[in-house]
Amino acid sequence: MNAGRATSRRRRICTTAVGVLAGVLTGCSGAPQPVATSAVGPTSRSSSTAAPIWDRPTLDGSFPVGSQKVELAIRCWGSGSPAIVMEGGSGEGGLHRWEGNQVTEALAGKTMVCAYDRAGVGESGPAPEHARRLDDVVGDLRALLAAARIPGPYLMVGGSGGGFYAFHFAGRHPEDVAGLVLIDTPPGQARMSSRDIRELAWDAPGNTEHVDYVAVEHQMAVKRLPIPAIPVTVVTASQGQSADDPASQKVWLKGAEPGKQVILETGHDVSAEDPSGLGNAIGQVLVLARG
Repeated sequence: MNAGRATSRRRRICTTAVGVLAGVLTGCSGAPQPVATSAVGPTSRSSSTAAPIWDRPTLDGSFPVGSQKVELAIRCWGSGSPAIVMEGGSGEGGLHRWEGNQVTEALAGKTMVCAYDRAGVGESGPAPEHARRLDDVVGDLRALLAAARIPGPYLMVGGSGGGFYAFHFAGRHPEDVAGLVLIDTPPGQARMSSRDIRELAWDAPGNTEHVDYVAVEHQMAVKRLPIPAIPVTVVTASQGQSADDPASQKVWLKGAEPGKQVILETGHDVSAEDPSGLGNAIGQVLVLARG
């Protein structure tokens, strides 16, 4: 790994795959939110049209998934099809990222938008005590959507490391995906330093998701599943994860129909720095997904 690559990798660790590893790394943000109690099953809030959409979700619930029946929290706003399913970055709850966000608010005026917390972060229950890989996380999400009775196909949106899960969902369940948007998601890495391997291990301190990030990176680099011929947009931050090589993110467009890269003049936190540009990019894929 050359010096430039090592610097890029260190920045990426702080902002994606192991922003959760507090105590191991310094200068990183995005630590997981405290687990909150959530009632099982959907609940309702105020239906007043004057209230913000956050006060009147279409769905607000927690559902058990997997053999260990881990409770995963999910909330949706708006109505329509295809539903947009929003992933948070690695180590970050999707609810923490997308609830209250201008992008979500704008899109909820066009269709149903759902965000959820993966096992081990935010309002969801603890992750199982074993190494988890892409199929584990994607399997949880598919079971959650079924339990919550949110019909497909879906427009999958994944930010940062969450883009790996959105992409893998499209490859594993092509019949359930009508479109895909990846937000500043760099290519996977087949090789890592010994330090990265220690810090990305499933049982590393602070890795509350128990995801084997080394295996995830490797699979995304060399064993990605093919995706169906669906509309895909890659939103790249000019000063984000791939600032030294923006074109590298075009790897996610292979097999897309149509495929498009949009470069926004932001840092890695695209949804906060340019919500209008990001919302427009997702909205365009929604139109294509509807045919």
